Amino acid sequence: MKKNDPNSRHKKNAKKLLILFVNSVLFFALYRLIVELGERLQNPMIYYIGSSIYMAATAVLIIAYFILNGGTFGKYNPTWDDLPDGGRWTKERKAEFLRRLPERQAKAKQLLYILLPLIVTLFLSYFELFLLA
Repeated sequence: MKKNDPNSRHKKNAKKLLILFVNSVLFFALYRLIVELGERLQNPMIYYIGSSIYMAATAVLIIAYFILNGGTFGKYNPTWDDLPDGGRWTKERKAEFLRRLPERQAKAKQLLYILLPLIVTLFLSYFELFLLA
């Protein structure tokens, strides 16, 4: 198959979408289990701890994504001139940063398969809390 074959791109995109959907369902099911457990045991602390873990994990993953993506949230690739001059940013450090950036951006892209379902889960839980309660 060719690299730009529309069928292969559609299959890859469908697979990515399926992975995101399954992860979202799993994260939301786990979150609902935590909420249900707190209600059945009549212990709101279980809910508070569970939601705090989800929020903390989301915050840590957002920071990790930002760092791995070279200090940006988009597809922007910094150039040599964009990096700071002087101080700790020597020519060797700049070269190393730019050399490793594609590898780190690939890791950041993989991190989105966990981060996006967590964000969806938190959005749905707060949507349920504020609008449906």
